[in-house]
Amino acid sequence: MLRVINLFKRSRCRRCRRFKFINKCSCWCSYLDSKSHDHAKKNINQNSNSKSCKEIPKVLLPEDLLFDIFSLVPLNCIINSTRYVCKTWGTSIRSSDFAKVYQRNGRSKLGLYVEKRMEESSSYFLDIKDDMSGQFERIDLGTPQTMGDLISTCDGILLLSNRCRQNFVVNPILKCWLRIPLFPISHERIVFRDQFIIARVPCTDKFKLFSLVIHVVSGAFWYVFYALRIGIDNSWKEIARKEAPLKGFSFQRPIYSGGNDLYWITNEEVIVMDVDKEIIVREYSFPPVSTLGRPPLKSLWMGNCLSCIVYKDHFQKRYQIYTLDFDSGEWSLYHEMGPFNYVAASGNQLNIMSAIFRLWINDQIIIRVAIRPIRNMLTNEKNIHFSYNVKTKQLTKIEGIASGDFEVWLHTNSLFSFPSTPT
Repeated sequence: MLRVINLFKRSRCRRCRRFKFINKCSCWCSYLDSKSHDHAKKNINQNSNSKSCKEIPKVLLPEDLLFDIFSLVPLNCIINSTRYVCKTWGTSIRSSDFAKVYQRNGRSKLGLYVEKRMEESSSYFLDIKDDMSGQFERIDLGTPQTMGDLISTCDGILLLSNRCRQNFVVNPILKCWLRIPLFPISHERIVFRDQFIIARVPCTDKFKLFSLVIHVVSGAFWYVFYALRIGIDNSWKEIARKEAPLKGFSFQRPIYSGGNDLYWITNEEVIVMDVDKEIIVREYSFPPVSTLGRPPLKSLWMGNCLSCIVYKDHFQKRYQIYTLDFDSGEWSLYHEMGPFNYVAASGNQLNIMSAIFRLWINDQIIIRVAIRPIRNMLTNEKNIHFSYNVKTKQLTKIEGIASGDFEVWLHTNSLFSFPSTPT
């Protein structure tokens, strides 16, 4: 009797929750359990014999196709995840060929590098969405303050110099950097800090540093040019020299066009140097339109030509922009601007100390205005940045840059690196 009772003892199935007798169920649960158990055993046997099995061959995509696929990926994904997937992908992303493809496909957008020269803060990048009065996307870069102030930038690579005369090249996106050999200084050389510039040779994609110094030889002055190939040369080498005028020297920051031409701006002329061959190829004089014998205020690169800003009326702060025709060597009037109403553009009363034309991006000219509070003249100056649209003649305060000790540069976030970097 007890045996019969046990046979009819009921319990619930763990899968379907139906009642079953002992281990038998009217549903498919017991069948599925047995199949799952057999499948698990089969997997265990396969894993145990995996060493004897042949590996599945990997399908490797052609490098150019891989580059095209990667160029569709946002930059932050490339930096933070894609390059860490495997060694093959990491090697491809670190190559200069991919950096060119990424830049050529328009993934590396031109924007503004906002340099904070205060020790308690870091620099950042402003990606311009529409125009200077539109929306911005801010990307914090966190360049180490100990590397010094920014001197020049080219294709995402920064040239920095600190108070100890140490120079560094940095890619703030890749977080890689390289220390540059010190420039030789002697009593015969007059070294200008703002006459150092970084450029990239288009045919080799190698980065170079150039500098202009004044040599004093037997009472005569010479413009002497030096160059250094980043990651290759261990010292600076002289590449060219030109006799300088005996009167006072006045320089603007050199201008790199992004191609093969480098422009040195003196107080009398524009000296054009070939970045690849490292020789002087042409010289242009400035337009003879400056008032009161003043040299041009500023030379800026417009994107495809060189521009020169001069005073039309010094007292009323009216200006003229001339552009250079490289074939004929002639300057032509491009635009007239000013006087600027900075108070109306900012919406505040300003005590303006100076205004400097900094750079040209798209149809906008960026102007750095140094101000000082009207009620407290003993406080330090602060910079406010405005943009002037040469098409609409509208002056606008750039809201993406706060007032303070800031400097603004043209910059492109890129994936270019150096031949070797410190570990």
